[in-house]
Amino acid sequence: MFTTLRAKVFAGFLLILLLLAGLGGYAIYSLASLADATSGALERNAVQSLANASMYESLVRIDEAQLRMLSGDTVDAGPVLVEEPAHFYFALQNAWHASVPQDSSSTLLNDIENRWDDYHSHLDFFYGLALHRPLTARKFYEDTLEHEIDTLRARNLALQEVNFNAFQNAKRLAKTRAKDSAVGVMLVAGFALVLGFMGSYVIARRTIRPLRELTDSVKELRAGHLGTHIPIHGADEIADLGFEFNRLSERLQEFEAMNVSEIVREKQKSEAIIESIDDPLLLFDSGGHLLLLNKAAEELTGTLHTNVLGLPLGQIFRDPKVKRDIERALEQAARSIRTPANTIEEMMATAPPIVSIVVQGRMRHYRIRVARILSAEARTGGKEPVAGVLVLFTDITHFKELDQMKSDFIAKVSHEFRTPLTSMTMSLDILGDELVGSLNRDQHDVIETSKSDARRLSKLIRDLLTLSRLESTSETKGVEEETDVSAAVQDVIRSMRPMYQERGLALEIEAMDEGHYTISQEHFTSVLSNLLSNALKYTPRGGTVTVGMEWNEHRRELSVRVRDTGIGIAPQDQERIFEKFVQIKHRDSATPGSVGLGLAIVREIAARYNGRVELQSEVGTGSTFTVRFHLEPVTHKETVG
Repeated sequence: MFTTLRAKVFAGFLLILLLLAGLGGYAIYSLASLADATSGALERNAVQSLANASMYESLVRIDEAQLRMLSGDTVDAGPVLVEEPAHFYFALQNAWHASVPQDSSSTLLNDIENRWDDYHSHLDFFYGLALHRPLTARKFYEDTLEHEIDTLRARNLALQEVNFNAFQNAKRLAKTRAKDSAVGVMLVAGFALVLGFMGSYVIARRTIRPLRELTDSVKELRAGHLGTHIPIHGADEIADLGFEFNRLSERLQEFEAMNVSEIVREKQKSEAIIESIDDPLLLFDSGGHLLLLNKAAEELTGTLHTNVLGLPLGQIFRDPKVKRDIERALEQAARSIRTPANTIEEMMATAPPIVSIVVQGRMRHYRIRVARILSAEARTGGKEPVAGVLVLFTDITHFKELDQMKSDFIAKVSHEFRTPLTSMTMSLDILGDELVGSLNRDQHDVIETSKSDARRLSKLIRDLLTLSRLESTSETKGVEEETDVSAAVQDVIRSMRPMYQERGLALEIEAMDEGHYTISQEHFTSVLSNLLSNALKYTPRGGTVTVGMEWNEHRRELSVRVRDTGIGIAPQDQERIFEKFVQIKHRDSATPGSVGLGLAIVREIAARYNGRVELQSEVGTGSTFTVRFHLEPVTHKETVG
């Protein structure tokens, strides 16, 4: 009958539903019986209690009315003596209707009714005496009526006590019945629970057994036993699943036999492609452990792949400095992947880093590029998007050498220019001073123009030599030289203020932190001079240039800021102005003799102190250059003499 899995599950639920229905039916029957047994008694007691209370109140009102009659108040008391006996009799009849024959309450009610009949007949006689013979009426009340009404009240109180006892008996009966019902429901529930557990166990065991066999077979398949088959029992859905599983196992065997050779060929092709790459290449998993490297990477690391596979990056390179440089470069490259650059300073900070490594006795330079390998979960919004990281070391030694040759050539030519240029300048000074003969005005103008051109050429040569010296690999920052930066700022401003006044510009100082820091004074003044010269060239007459400096203790960073109200720099030009020999021309600004080396020098000096240059500019509003140096403050201890 129950051949399908759906039918078996339905049978288990049907058994539980039947047991719940039986338990609910028995509980309803027990509650109904309890209600029938207790509701009647409670209702009778309630009616008798209300009737008894009404009778007692009527007796009290009748007694009060008799006393008012004796005091002469016949107008108010008379109607009470006429109407209240009817109320008493009505309540007495209600008590009779709620009583049970052969009960103690019936005996009391019979006694109360007999005494009421006698009292009621005397009450009529009292009413007549009270109207015509008050003294006789008082004596009759004291001798007869007072005793009778006290007796009736006493019987009424006795009836109340009987009703209270009956209520207590009904309460005890209800508790007993409720306890019996609860015990009965618990017994039936226990029976239903045992029966349901046994039935569910049997049905679940017969249903789960094929699933357990299927689970064991899947585990065997996962372990690589593709020939695993599931024994099929019955004709339900699990049997159909087992049949499809067996077909899947057969297809997997066919697929394995067909594709193993193709997979091997693809693996060999990938390895050949990787080995054919001349630049070092390393592949790491998501945990940072090495998975693969090519021959060039073996030469770079100085070890065989069999010795470094599975190792983290920190254990592949032995030289601590090289390891530190590569880790810093990888961190910088990873930041550029996570947060693409949007501004010029971000692009400069996230450019592919360069490291220098000695390979087979020769210094080589590599640009590090990092690429993420996304997992399948990344395409579906999973929590682990990166399956691996590919690190490529691009050899740029040849370009570095060419750049060094260019720098050396420029330095040599510039140095060779200095001697004849100095001689030419001295000759122009001699001619201008008329030491070799007098000159007319036109001749003086020609000499002054030549001297101005010579000064510009001298500045160009000086900038070329400075840039060449900064780019030289042998020069390092003078970390032991300390500079009073506030005094250096004042000196630079003092020297350049006449030029600003000649151009009609205001040169102001804003917030200025004081102190001594480990930075070359030549480097510091060169940065500030170049920024102020740049602002002087591109700020129109009447503008303002502001210099500020502040120290950030948390970041250990000294910031020098130059803000102008000049012509500003277009966004498309902000990426180029820090390159060498690049100068943005503007129709309103003429800068003869300038070849665009100032900002390149500023960037090189900032880089020597692990710093950076930031630019914020808007065309027509002005520009703000901020140079951030990572320095150490110098604290001078006071000597006590």
